[in-house]
Amino acid sequence: MASRKIIKAEDGSWWRSRLLFAAITLANANAQDISACCDKAVGTCRSVCEKMSLVEIASDSAMREERIQNIYKFCTPPHLIEFWTCMNQTIQEVVSGSSWWGRACCALGHSSRCRHACATAADATALAEPCRRSDEIAFFDCVQRQQEAQWCCSQTQSLSCHEACQRAVWRVGQTRADSGAREKAIEMCEQSPPLLHCMRDLTASTVHTDTSKYLPCCHESPSQECRSTCELVLRRTGESQEIAEALSQECGAPAIHDGMWQCFLRKDAPPETKDVIPHDVAKLHCCQKGATINCRRLCFNTFNNGWQLNWQKFYTECLGDPQETEMAECIEEVEAPCSLGCGGLTYCSQLNNRPTSLFRSCSSQADLDAHLAVAEQKGSGHVTVAGVQLPLKNSTQCTADVWKSVACALHVKPCTPKGHSSLLCSEDCKRLVSSCVEWSRAPLSGAALCARLTPRSDAAPCVSLRDFMGPSTEPPLLSALEMITSPCAGSPCNATQVCVVNRNCLQGGSCSRYTCVDGCTLGDGSTYVVPIGSWVRVPMPCASQKVCIKICRCSNRGLSHCQPLPSVALDNCRLHDKIVKHGEKYYMECNACVCVAGERVCARRACGRAALLTGLPCNCPPHHLPVHSPGRLYPNACLAKCAGATDAEIEFGSRGACAGAACARRHACLSARSVCLSRLQAACPQHKCVNTTSCNTQPAAPVCDTDGHTHSNPCHLVMSGRKLAYWGQCLRGCSSSVTVCGVNGVTYSSECAAWAEYVSVDYIGPCYAVGPISDLMEPKCQFDRIICPPLKKQDCLGFTAPGACCPKCGGALRILYSKKQIDRALYGTNISATVINLHNVLSALDRHVKVAECALRGYLTIEMEIFVTVETILKNPTDLQLHVCVLEAEKLADLINRESALITSDLGLSALSYALTVHTHPTQGASAISISIVLLMLCFSVFFLR
Repeated sequence: MASRKIIKAEDGSWWRSRLLFAAITLANANAQDISACCDKAVGTCRSVCEKMSLVEIASDSAMREERIQNIYKFCTPPHLIEFWTCMNQTIQEVVSGSSWWGRACCALGHSSRCRHACATAADATALAEPCRRSDEIAFFDCVQRQQEAQWCCSQTQSLSCHEACQRAVWRVGQTRADSGAREKAIEMCEQSPPLLHCMRDLTASTVHTDTSKYLPCCHESPSQECRSTCELVLRRTGESQEIAEALSQECGAPAIHDGMWQCFLRKDAPPETKDVIPHDVAKLHCCQKGATINCRRLCFNTFNNGWQLNWQKFYTECLGDPQETEMAECIEEVEAPCSLGCGGLTYCSQLNNRPTSLFRSCSSQADLDAHLAVAEQKGSGHVTVAGVQLPLKNSTQCTADVWKSVACALHVKPCTPKGHSSLLCSEDCKRLVSSCVEWSRAPLSGAALCARLTPRSDAAPCVSLRDFMGPSTEPPLLSALEMITSPCAGSPCNATQVCVVNRNCLQGGSCSRYTCVDGCTLGDGSTYVVPIGSWVRVPMPCASQKVCIKICRCSNRGLSHCQPLPSVALDNCRLHDKIVKHGEKYYMECNACVCVAGERVCARRACGRAALLTGLPCNCPPHHLPVHSPGRLYPNACLAKCAGATDAEIEFGSRGACAGAACARRHACLSARSVCLSRLQAACPQHKCVNTTSCNTQPAAPVCDTDGHTHSNPCHLVMSGRKLAYWGQCLRGCSSSVTVCGVNGVTYSSECAAWAEYVSVDYIGPCYAVGPISDLMEPKCQFDRIICPPLKKQDCLGFTAPGACCPKCGGALRILYSKKQIDRALYGTNISATVINLHNVLSALDRHVKVAECALRGYLTIEMEIFVTVETILKNPTDLQLHVCVLEAEKLADLINRESALITSDLGLSALSYALTVHTHPTQGASAISISIVLLMLCFSVFFLR
C-alpha cells in the first residue's frame, strides 16, 4: 500500500511538472508536425506517437481524444520534457482552431505544407501562403463547402439546433448525407427558417461517390493482389482519400500508362451539365419579368444554383422593390396559385362562402397567422405590415375590425380576376396609413409603405378591402347538389405528387374525389410538381435579348434526359412600316395577333364581306364529306386544302387507324387517335402496337372496352377478346350507347368516347354538316336531321364552337399558338413527335381547373386554333355552378396571356401565345332551342323509325 502511495505521489508530481513546463514554453515554441515531436520520444511512446497524424487529429475531434489518451498512457516518464513541450504546443494550436469547420478538409491537401497549415489554421486566411489554389482545387472546394455549412448552422441561437445542424451537414459533399440526422435537425430547428432553407439546399445537393462504377476498373490490373484490394476497398467505402491510399499501397502510384488508372480517369470524366437541375425551375421563369438588369441577374443566380449565397440579398433588394412587382407576383404565384372559393376559416370568417372569388392562401394556417397578427397589435400597439413594424395611433377610425380586414387580406390573400394580383388598392392603403399609423415613430414613410403594398399603376388590378370587410353576399347553399367543391384544395397529396380531380366520383359511392399521381418537383427548392412523363422547360444562362432553354423529362429519378433547344432571339415583328415589340398584342383587321420572338401568331378568320359568304375559311362549302391527311381529319377537301394539305396528302373516305399498320409478331394494333399541332410532324401515328405477351408485367395504362369494363392495360383487353371503346378508365355520368357528333366534326361511338378525348358533344347522331364560324352563341346548321340539345339554363353564358352546329353553356377560349416554337422543340431535339400533341396540351391545361363540377374540353379547329371550353358536368346545374365554370375558363386565359410561370415551364403549354375569351349570351335563336328532354327524345324516336 505504501509503495502505491509513493507511485501516485510521484505521478502527481510528474504531471504538475509537465504542465508547468508546457505553460512556460507555450509562448516561445512554434507548432511542429507531430513527426518532429515523435523524434524526441523513445520506445513505446515513440511507436504510439508515430501512429498519430496531425491532419487526422485536426479534422476528427473523436480521433484526437483517442490518440491523446494513448499518448498520456504510454509517454509518462519525466525525462520526456522536450517531447511534451513540442506535443503540447502542437495540440494547443490544433485545439485552438478546432471551431473552424475547414479542418475537415485537411486530408485533401496535396502538399504536406498545405495539410500542416490547414491542421493548425483557425480560418481560411491562414491558407493563402502555404496552399496554392491552382494546385489544391479539391481542397479549396471542400473548404468553401465547409464554411458554407458552418455559416448555415450559425443562423440560430439554439445550442441544440446548432449541434443537430452540425451533425447533418458536417463534411457535406465528402460523405453520404445522413437522412436521420437531417430529419432530426429539421425537427430541432423549426424556429430557424433561414437555417432550414440553407441546410436543405446543402444536403439536397450533396452527392456521395458511387464507387460501384469503378469496380470494372479493378480487372484492368495484372496483379491479383491489386485486383482483390481494389474490389475490397471500393465495396467498403466511398471516401476518395481512403481509396487512393489503399490502391497506392497495393497497386503502385498512379500512372497514366497503367490500364487500371486510365479506367479510373475515364470514369471520373466530368459529367455532362445538361442534367444539372436548378434550385427552382418555375421561379427561374419569373426572372425574365424583372424590371432591372441587376434584379434579373440576381434572380437568375438565386434560383439557378446560388440560392444559399444570394437569397437574402435578392429578397431584400428586389422583392421589396416596388418596380419589381411583376416578378414578385410571379414568384408568389408559383408558391401559391390563385384558386376559386374559400371556406372553413374561423377568424377570417368574412371571407367564407365566396365561390366566385379567387384566393391565394385560403387555409387554416393563414387564418391563424391573421389572428396572431391582430392579437400582437392589440398587445403591443404596433402592427407588422410587409415586414415593417408600425406604431399605431389611438384613433376611432382604426377599429379592430379594420385591422382584422387588413390582416386577413394580407394573409389569406384574395386575388383579382385579371392579373391574379393580391396587392391592395392605393386608396385603401392611403386611407389606412394616414389615419392609423403614428408616422413620427415609423421607420419609413407612408408613401414608401404603400409602394410595397399597391400596384405601380392606378389602372392595374387591385384588391379592395371594402369588398372583404363584411360577410359574403352570396346566398347560402341549401343542399349538397348546389355545392361547388375543390377536392385538391389544401394539397392533400405528398410533396412529390400531383393532385388530380377525379370527376368520375361526382356520381356518389365510396370513391376518392381526387387522385395522387407521382411526379417531380421542379428543383430541390421547388414545391411545384408536374406528373411523370411531363417535359419541362429549364432556362439556361444566355446572352441578353435571347432565350436559352433545355427541356427535361420528369421520370422516377426526377428531372432528367435533358436536351438543349436552339437559342431564340427575342426579335420584334415588322408589320408593314410599323415595329411590333416581342410579346405585344395587336389586331390585323378583325384578327387578334401577338408577336412571339419575331413570329406573328395570328387568327385566320375571314373579315368583312368575306365572312358573309359561307362563314368558313377560304369560303369553303359546309358539306360534311370527311377527308384525311397525315395526322388530321377534315370535314371536306376544301377545308383540308385551306389548312395547307396538298392533293397528294388528302385521302377521301374513312380509313381504319390500323389499315396499313405494321406491328411486330405477337403485337396487336389498336386505334389511338392523335392530333398533332404542326404540319412538320410527319409522324403522327393514329394507332398503337400492343405487346400481347406477359400482360401482368406491363405498365399500367387503363383502357375501357365496349361493355363498360376497365382493363389495367391494353394487353389484357386484347387477350380478353373485348373491343376497345376508348383509352383511359371507363367514365361515369355519360352515355355509352348512342353515336354522337363531336364539336370537332368527328363521329364518336358514344358520349363517353368523345369525353375521353376531351371533346364536347355537339348533337346526337353522326356528323352531317359544318357550321359557319362566328363568335355568336346560336344554332349554326339548318339541317333537319340535326336536333340540338337544350341549353342547361336559358340565357346562360356560352358558345357555339367553330365549325359546330349547336350552342352550349360554359366558358370558351380561342387559343392561338406558336407553331415555330413546337417545331423548334421537335426538330432541335430527338424527343418523340407525340410529346407535343393536342391531348397532352389539354391534359396539362385540365390540371389547372380545380372545381370538380367543371370539366375542360377542347379540339383543334379548322382555323388551326385550339378551342377550349370549361363546361359543367352536372345534369341540372345552378346559375352559380355554371358561372364558376366560366370563371375557370377566364382564369386559364389570364394565365396564358400573362405568360405565367405555371404555363411557360411546361413544354406543350409554353407554345400557347394568346387566349381570347369568346363566351357570350345566346341570341334569340339559341334561347328557342331550350325544349324539353321529352320532346327531344320523341324527335329522335321518329328519326330512327324512319
